[in-house]
Amino acid sequence: MENDLEIDPQRASLEQAIALLKPLRQHRQARAERQQREAQQTLENSHEQLQYVEARLTRQTEEQHARRAQLASQHLQQCMGFEEVGRWHDRERRMLDHLATLRHEVHQQQALLEAHQVQLQQASNQARQAQRAVEKLACLTEALNDES
Repeated sequence: MENDLEIDPQRASLEQAIALLKPLRQHRQARAERQQREAQQTLENSHEQLQYVEARLTRQTEEQHARRAQLASQHLQQCMGFEEVGRWHDRERRMLDHLATLRHEVHQQQALLEAHQVQLQQASNQARQAQRAVEKLACLTEALNDES
């Protein structure tokens, strides 16, 4: 009878450890889930920004082709002075430089998007691990309660 009333010190120690770990692991899980949501939002924003920059590049490329065609048709079969050829060349160069800048911006956005995808994957993995840790404690608690 006396043995039934005695508390197993190992069990008490385990219950105390679980009581300490449970809020910590729940906090880690909540933080990991929050980081995952933030990473998802960042990825979505990055994707939208990439689409915007790509559309801008497409639009600017089309405009550049139209300007080039317009300039060519304006000066078709005309004698042009050296200065006018220089101005035409300068306009062409500025348009091409602008397109190169936009292409570079697209590449930067693509790299940023890939980095955000990696961050989201890492955040998802951390959230899953944190959830598993909380579930393990819940199973351990349930097993201890079933023993009593």
